[in-house]
Amino acid sequence: MRLGLFPLPLFLLPGGVTKLRIFEPRYVRLVKEAMHSGNGFVLSMKDGDAICRFGTLVDIIDFEQLPDGLLGITIRGKSRAKIFNVAQEDDKLWVGDVEALGDWPADFESLPDRVTNALKSIFDQHPQHAAQYDDEPADFSDSVWVCQRWLEVLPLENSQKQWFISQDNAEEAKSFIIHLLSD
Repeated sequence: MRLGLFPLPLFLLPGGVTKLRIFEPRYVRLVKEAMHSGNGFVLSMKDGDAICRFGTLVDIIDFEQLPDGLLGITIRGKSRAKIFNVAQEDDKLWVGDVEALGDWPADFESLPDRVTNALKSIFDQHPQHAAQYDDEPADFSDSVWVCQRWLEVLPLENSQKQWFISQDNAEEAKSFIIHLLSD
């Protein structure tokens, strides 16, 4: 399916929630088209001037007019996505053919308590971030969900983020996060 692409340095994975401010006409159009079609759009990253091969298909779950008059939207990651045949339209909106990729299976042992507790602590220290999950409560019992949230908040290079999002399961992410948080 051909969808609009929203290139940002923001990394969001399935189940992740964030808010965006929309002010450029091309992204107002992207939001209108996503709302009209019900297909969402893809949050993508850039490598220089090029759109990266993997992104996240997102749904718009809420919108509001911000105090400054701009459009605010809340998005939730729906699935990882592979992006092909990228082009830029006349108004500079990026579009591409998108293949939704399956969820990471929850087929590994639970994470050590220190990994889950450290993420809970981050949520406690940043209540504005945690508040984004009021409608979709944080699921600290889901190891895949916890790994995905860690990958979103860690300061990783785009190449690292692209490598993790391209994986068929969360095993590498789990190993990386456990190693990173080891005593």
